Order: sequence, then C-alpha cells, then structure tokens
Amino acid sequence: MRVLLRTILSLLPIALTPVLFYALAGGVLNLGGGEKDILFVVPWRLWALVFAGSCWILWFRGHALGAGLWRAALAGLAGLIAAAIVLVVVGQPGAFGRNQRLRSCSSRGSSRSDRRTA
Repeated sequence: MRVLLRTILSLLPIALTPVLFYALAGGVLNLGGGEKDILFVVPWRLWALVFAGSCWILWFRGHALGAGLWRAALAGLAGLIAAAIVLVVVGQPGAFGRNQRLRSCSSRGSSRSDRRTA
C-alpha cells in the first residue's frame, strides 16, 4: 500500500499536466494572461519531471514520505531556477556582458566608410 501511495504521489503532477493544459486552453482556468497562459504548462511539466525523479531518488535513499515530498518539491523548484539561468545565459547574447565582447571583436576590421575615404 505504501509503495502504491508513493508512486501515485510522485506521478500525480505529470498526470495532471494534460488536464492543466486543456483547462488553460479551454478557458476554464484563467490566469489573466489570455492565450499566453498556455505557456505556464512548460515550466509546470519541467517541475513535474524533476519532482517525480527526486521523489524516486529520495524514496530509495530511505526518506520519510512527508520529508521526501517537501524535498522533492524544493528540488523541482531548484531545477526550474537552474533551467531559467541556463536559458538566460545561453539564449541572450547580451546577458552578463557577452554582447560587449562580440561588438569589440567585430569592430576591429575596417569598415566600408574607411575604404571609401582612403
């Protein structure tokens, strides 16, 4: 019985992802962002996957049910934060001054206006 309860609780957020998607798409659940509310499903799905994996890892390490669920929820949140940081660093070349290095490298060559005046 305890194994079944742990399995259900760890997989519940993954199972609720399609329900959340259809509720947001159908207008049953409104977060105030209009059609952009559907984008909430992507971080929810990532959190649910990290939560399920963390639940299983903590279960095999012998953590109690309540403590394991809380720690798995925090691990899911940490996974979301790590994914956001990776997306900011990789996805935006201007983040953390990387755009300045790109500009200084591209301005070393001669420009067209220099060639015309010479």
